[in-house]
Amino acid sequence: MIGVPITARGTDEAVAKMQQASNEADLLEIRLDGMEQIDMERLLAAAPLPVIATYRSRRQGGLGTLDNRARSEVLITAAEAGASYIDVEYSLPLEVREELFDRCRPGRIILSHHHPNGTPEPAELSRRLRNMADSGADIIKIVTRANRPEDNLTVLGLIPRARDLGVDIIAFCMGPVGRLSRIACVPMGGFLTFAAFEKGEESADGQMTVAETKALQETLALCE
Repeated sequence: MIGVPITARGTDEAVAKMQQASNEADLLEIRLDGMEQIDMERLLAAAPLPVIATYRSRRQGGLGTLDNRARSEVLITAAEAGASYIDVEYSLPLEVREELFDRCRPGRIILSHHHPNGTPEPAELSRRLRNMADSGADIIKIVTRANRPEDNLTVLGLIPRARDLGVDIIAFCMGPVGRLSRIACVPMGGFLTFAAFEKGEESADGQMTVAETKALQETLALCE
């Protein structure tokens, strides 16, 4: 499954981009942290595909500057307006995460953690995966930055570990060196990978377009 990020400054622009992306995507991720004006009801009502609502903080690599409580309220509003999934950052205080879990369930929580500057050692990532899985989240998302080719293998190795723990996972690396893991995440059993619907619409470093991602998966015989 390929998720397409939607970055926009306001509701009208986001709705237009969702329509453009709908032929390429299986699912849309609306990046609320970059929006200056949001009509949540109209935005979610216009979504042609299931939506992940994401408010990414600056510390986790996004544009969001709201405090923890305000971010939580934005996500709860998105869940109540019909978002299929809510991206909850693992770095949020436990009481804020628990409130989001309680008010946005069932089956809708993607618990995410990003390492924007590098890839920790395998043992550290495995510990983080177990801790995140123990939280009761529906899907775990762990993204690192690949500074060397073998970082891709470290992060992709989380996918069979998540399977053993009985939890879905999104696991790949950012950056140009991380493109291998973006391509291989889903064929290895990951829940989804992300790709832009066209050049210039990338939401993260190293992200390719949907067409490029599918073409490389086909070339490498990674598609079913």
